[in-house]
Amino acid sequence: MIAEKIYINLFLQYAFIATFVLCVTTFAAYAQQPVVHLRGVVTNDDGEPLQQATVYIAGSSFSATTDANGAFQLRISTGRHRVLCALVGYQSQEANLVVHDDRDYRLDFQLVRGDNYHLQEVEVVGKSAITEVRESPFNVVALDAKSLYNSTLDLGHMLDRASGVKIRETGGMGSNMSISLNGFTGRHIKLFMDGVPMEGFGSAFQLNNIPVNIADRIEVYKGVVPIEFGADAMGGVINIVTNQSANSYLDVSYSYGSFNTHKTNISVGHTTKAGFTFQLNAFQNYSDNDYNVRTNVLDVQTGNFSWEEYWVRRFNDAYHNETIMAKVGVVNKPWADRLLLGITLGQEKAEIQHANLMKIVFGMRERSGTTVLPSLSYEKKNLFVDNLHVRLTANYNRNYNHNIDTAARQYNWFGEYRPTRYLGESSYTLGKFYNDNASATANVNYRFNEKHSLAFNDVITGYERKNADRVAVTDVYSAIDTMRRANLKNVLGASYRYQHNKNWNTNLFGKYYYQRVIGPVDTSNVAGSTAYTERTESFSTTGYGVASTYFFHDFQFKASIEKAFRLPADNELFGDEVLETGNTSLRAENSLNYNVGVTLNSTIQDDHTLYADVNGYYRDINDYIQRLVEQRYGTAGYSNHGKVRNIGVDAELRYYYKNRLMVGGNVTYQDMRNKERYASSTGDRLSVTYNNRMRNVPYFFGNADAAYYVHDLWGMGNVLSLGYTFNFVGEFFLDWESLGNQNTKATLPQQLYHDFNMSYMMGNGRYNVAFEARNFTNSMLYDNFSLQKPGRSFSLKLRYFLIKRNG
Repeated sequence: MIAEKIYINLFLQYAFIATFVLCVTTFAAYAQQPVVHLRGVVTNDDGEPLQQATVYIAGSSFSATTDANGAFQLRISTGRHRVLCALVGYQSQEANLVVHDDRDYRLDFQLVRGDNYHLQEVEVVGKSAITEVRESPFNVVALDAKSLYNSTLDLGHMLDRASGVKIRETGGMGSNMSISLNGFTGRHIKLFMDGVPMEGFGSAFQLNNIPVNIADRIEVYKGVVPIEFGADAMGGVINIVTNQSANSYLDVSYSYGSFNTHKTNISVGHTTKAGFTFQLNAFQNYSDNDYNVRTNVLDVQTGNFSWEEYWVRRFNDAYHNETIMAKVGVVNKPWADRLLLGITLGQEKAEIQHANLMKIVFGMRERSGTTVLPSLSYEKKNLFVDNLHVRLTANYNRNYNHNIDTAARQYNWFGEYRPTRYLGESSYTLGKFYNDNASATANVNYRFNEKHSLAFNDVITGYERKNADRVAVTDVYSAIDTMRRANLKNVLGASYRYQHNKNWNTNLFGKYYYQRVIGPVDTSNVAGSTAYTERTESFSTTGYGVASTYFFHDFQFKASIEKAFRLPADNELFGDEVLETGNTSLRAENSLNYNVGVTLNSTIQDDHTLYADVNGYYRDINDYIQRLVEQRYGTAGYSNHGKVRNIGVDAELRYYYKNRLMVGGNVTYQDMRNKERYASSTGDRLSVTYNNRMRNVPYFFGNADAAYYVHDLWGMGNVLSLGYTFNFVGEFFLDWESLGNQNTKATLPQQLYHDFNMSYMMGNGRYNVAFEARNFTNSMLYDNFSLQKPGRSFSLKLRYFLIKRNG
């Protein structure tokens, strides 16, 4: 009954959203606000027309591109708007426009390279979406995805280039991926796509499977998180902003690389003059993942592992997935800036080569899954009254998972095996189960005037796991496997923003957290025995924070503080039915987060731009949830660890010369230590690991990169780009640093590796070809102890891009 109530609550909120949209639609039928045209011309400072400049309405999806005469035309509704104009090689401009009636309006832009300029007696500050995000009072980094569209990068490896971020994978394509951000890892970091939580999207839709081409940018919020995300994040939030262009476009690409790796991506979008819009993204990934690894090998005759390590080829690690994301709806209507219905369909199949320790190898184990995710989103600025902005989203996701481990065999890395007396290479399973996830978000923002604004946000998420094969489960497993597993979360937030002047603004906010968990709990008090019962536990609390920023010439200063909570995630509570075990007794984490930072963004003599960003942070954490690997069987589980303190700094420096050269890099150092002074709950025995670095956490890492562009090579509009990236991760211990022999302790060694990329763009970006070499020095790479990543690899990508500007 409790699980059903969870979905009743979700259904009611979903129904509320649908009813709200219906009411707004009905209201609009009477309002019938007129839609008018905005026309103009874009020129340079010599009065010459500029072609391919983009003019768009901030906060909407409508845009236009200038023709050979520099002219543009787009539709615009009555009300107050911010109109922006941008072109590569020129500084963007912005102007405020108030549309009162149904006559056509004209607005001309003159793009220049100066720092300060005016347009029609309005002070204009050219700001891209990237710049607007960076200039918020929160500690946030924004990454531009468009410059990487010709690469074979996925979103995970793109994110690996951000300061303070380290992506950790267990292998090649399709392997498990976790994100390390300011010392926090995995589910301490919350993922969003266009502001919608990605929890429960399924393994077929994790970041290292998604091509970079579907994103416009990635926003990385470190530590303190705005209420707009409604997140119970401890380490931060990563928001993937997809391409929401109102233009008609076709983007098709295919790449082939080492280990028989194939990647295909198709993106199609079209918006009619009447405001009907359609977007489709489809992508496919396949790889044999048959790269060489160096490891100890089991002797199937004696059952002993070799002392010597051998180079062997992976043989049971093939992976493929296919995903379709489609959205249809209307944009730029008087009653809706965006109203979209969406559906995401995905499937994957993965062979499982080994456990969480590479020496424990499997030869026939595999898993598969499917995802069905319908969604709804609605956005409207100036709803009913000026400055009232509303955003509503909802989605329901059903993941079907099938795990197969039936072989009565024990394999080694040579592909040899010996029969065993029991079924299953690890533990016998034909498990079939459903993960049902649902979420709904409501965000309301009202600006009273230029100085004061209020915002409210509510996010509710629900999860339940159901066995799809009750008969098989009852025959093979114990009663624990038939018990319900459900998780309900609700995060409600409110914020007040005070804009003292254009140089200083402050954000005060509060959050209410609620969680209810249903799952099996071991109630046995007898050592060596278990007695599971189904139990329901509830938890609620409040958090708060403040963030402020101040601009002084080319500098921006930031400071923020937050009392934050993170509620245990689904996999931490219930496991993954493969290699992860759950713990329904986990407590919510809480932390006091402090952040300070300074940013310099300066243009020197028009041709040179310098960007520098330095951020420091302090975290005082209680009930830290850590993941621990069991050394004998290679499984992993979760537990609370009393007190943890983390102090760190990350820095980024970049230099740009015109549109020809870019050189930059970032570095992160963090000191995350165990502050649990006593080893027992009674507090009578000092802990030998007190003040040790937290185990299995990288603390010193970074990267440097450079790119050079040759324009008009072998034809006007053609561009050749050459890029290089250097990556490093310092050595760190797998376990507590004070335990064991320092000379023989298990460590993840220092890693240095290099990537190279080259692309050639023809026909003003219509035809593209790219070549990449990753880890071209063939270094042995490990993100996790004993789990070796691919060595040297090469890939070639072909891309075709066609766009029709809609006015």
